[in-house]
Amino acid sequence: MNFSVLSQEEIEALLKDTRETSAKSQNPVRDDVTGLYNLGFFAEEFRRVQARLTRQKFPCTIGIIRVDGIPSLTGKKDITARLFWGKFGKLLRSATREKSEDLLAVIEPGLFVILVPNDLPHSILVLERILYLAEHTPFKEWGVEEEADIQVSLTEVNPNEDLDPILFRVSKGIQSVALAKNTRWHWEHNSGQVYMRLAPPSPRDPAVASE
Repeated sequence: MNFSVLSQEEIEALLKDTRETSAKSQNPVRDDVTGLYNLGFFAEEFRRVQARLTRQKFPCTIGIIRVDGIPSLTGKKDITARLFWGKFGKLLRSATREKSEDLLAVIEPGLFVILVPNDLPHSILVLERILYLAEHTPFKEWGVEEEADIQVSLTEVNPNEDLDPILFRVSKGIQSVALAKNTRWHWEHNSGQVYMRLAPPSPRDPAVASE
């Protein structure tokens, strides 16, 4: 599913379905495969953190992380897919240092949301750690042959703003970066949002051609 091109109504329906599914799970707090928070628990924690930060007049940032380019895992729930997403969940938790206040949740396999109780510059550092680890992870050892295309988008949250419209807004950043001809490790800024893409190296890349 291409989250970035969905309408706000479609995103809200997806999130509602995801929340209902997680509520019926044996573990309503964490996803069984990735070990990350379920979206329902994430939404509750988001409201609590948002209220506290609003009182303190401190910024809050929401980000989307999307993993594309792995056809062998698309829509699959077999053992290979479960192992891959389980390891990717560990990668995300390692990159965000789970003992911090950063919160990670899974919307669906390959689509993750992160709450960073800080401003955009700090949040960019968090996302860069994720991208750095992903760039240096041999996904082929995780049972897939394809190279992943990892895209991220961040937006600062307005006081008292609901989560669903935020996710709709930040998902449009994913679409923008997918259409932009960005170089690796290059951020684009637009109206308080930032987008970044870490794609597989191009064969035309001099660094690749010299290998």
